[in-house]
Amino acid sequence: MNTWVIPYSDQPLDFWEEMAATFGPVVKEVYFPISIQVVGSGRSPQPDTFTDGFLRQAPFAKSVLVNPIILPGPLEAVAPPILNELRRLHESYGVSSVTVTNLGLARMIREHLPMFSITASILMGISTPAQALMVQEWVDAIVPDNRLLRDLPNLKRLREAFRGDLRLIVNEACIPGCPYRTQHFFEMGYGDWFPQSLCGPMLNDQPWLRLTGAWILPRHLPLYAGLYDTLKLSGRVAFRDSQKYKRVLDAYVHGKPLLPYEIGGGPASVLDPIDIPDDVFAYTLTCDKNCHHCSVCKNAYERARRDYRQG
Repeated sequence: MNTWVIPYSDQPLDFWEEMAATFGPVVKEVYFPISIQVVGSGRSPQPDTFTDGFLRQAPFAKSVLVNPIILPGPLEAVAPPILNELRRLHESYGVSSVTVTNLGLARMIREHLPMFSITASILMGISTPAQALMVQEWVDAIVPDNRLLRDLPNLKRLREAFRGDLRLIVNEACIPGCPYRTQHFFEMGYGDWFPQSLCGPMLNDQPWLRLTGAWILPRHLPLYAGLYDTLKLSGRVAFRDSQKYKRVLDAYVHGKPLLPYEIGGGPASVLDPIDIPDDVFAYTLTCDKNCHHCSVCKNAYERARRDYRQG
């Protein structure tokens, strides 16, 4: 079976005990955001009523996220409180895994806190063999840029270039290369409001782009065989619904059917209960991405929407 990294949801301890009883053998760790008082974690602030109990007693290894899209100041000023918090989390709760966006921060963690395993966040944007060489000495795992989720040839090149682990997020659903991505993650990481769906107008004009998002359905995971070491489920907001969380994770772990709108992705997700044909999904994995010369995804989306409306 695949090994999974899954998100923290602010649930009582009995939820995590049930999760461990059901999924424990396949879950490598549960990731949670560093305190917003220290630095943004790349997402909007999350509820934390049960976090201390989770850290003390939940029967899972824990991993902390320190991955704002940008740091809020020079590394020399920002790093000391981050390092102090990581040290506290390790000493108090045994946390020894961290995900970061900033390579300079990764180097400082490696130097000062060598007990930590370091993962390069998807927000570090690593998509080429040259970038893999840049981070090789400082991180143990890479979550590749979401451009590679629908680009198997370049994912294979990255796999060959990096001697550490590759971790694929299966359900983020952002559009690869979205021009709004940096601003959206900045607003999620630092704003005191829930950000708008900045890509909404673009998707209203070109709704078929939703089928090209950076997601993998459970039935399509075999197409990625040999190209990853672990899989990651995103959804710290979508999975506040504990039943949805368990249902989606169960489907991915056991290869059960899920439609694109059911995976718990973000605002660029497919919104209607329509599917993507297997041949279309496979096509997007090796196509040249010259969408201005191609109508495969557009035709598939319009056909699925038409069939859905007709019942």
